[in-house]
Amino acid sequence: MDKTIEKVHVTNWSGDPFLKLGSTSKAKLAMAIRYSRQIVEDSCQLLAQYEHAQIVASVDKQMSKDYFGKQTIVKEAMEKYFGLDLKQPADKAKIATIRMKFGQIRSGIAGPFDLVVGYIHDRDDVKTGIKDAFSTLRHGKGLKNAWKHIKFIREGTEGWVSSSGTHVGRIHLNMDSVETYSEGKIARIIVHEASHKFANTDDVDLLDDGTYDGSGYKWDGLKHNAKGYVGLENNADSYAWGGRLMWKRKRNLPSGI
Repeated sequence: MDKTIEKVHVTNWSGDPFLKLGSTSKAKLAMAIRYSRQIVEDSCQLLAQYEHAQIVASVDKQMSKDYFGKQTIVKEAMEKYFGLDLKQPADKAKIATIRMKFGQIRSGIAGPFDLVVGYIHDRDDVKTGIKDAFSTLRHGKGLKNAWKHIKFIREGTEGWVSSSGTHVGRIHLNMDSVETYSEGKIARIIVHEASHKFANTDDVDLLDDGTYDGSGYKWDGLKHNAKGYVGLENNADSYAWGGRLMWKRKRNLPSGI
């Protein structure tokens, strides 16, 4: 398979040499690519507006509120998915970094890039899934619970960016996600992986007590930073989920999109 969809070069994963995109999957992927560009564009606009509002507020708070509004969309996204308390100057200062990285993602996916589609998993997910399965069995939680970790290897891997070999930086997208997710959720995955590729983000798992959360399920504790992660201004999932939230709020889109 070798296609150009919305200026994106789409090929099949080497592990699925005979994979082809049907008309439905092709249409979903095209819409998801358009949505991913909207997500980062809207995020950049809202964050720029927030920063402008802060400058005006430093002179006249009422004027800032009258002209820019209460900036509730940015505040919600930053609190929910970046763990920021914007009443704190140190947290507020991180907005500049987040805006810059959204800008890098926007520049990266605005034009052509490479997208590899297949029924994929990466080595880290295999190791994590097997390790967690054995841990579950050791703690006497049974085969049913252990199987969830093995199943995650295939179905939970939404995508990754190549970091070695001859195709460094190509974005990989799991065909399971294309087939089962809505276009907006596929777009979220593209933004996640594009943040790795173009903004050098990481998958943060350092907790505020200095320990690591090795579960591999980053999104479980991300909302409202329930697990107490630190360094979320460099966390790929924060850009993906936070960006999607800002996009949905800005455009008044339904929750399931």
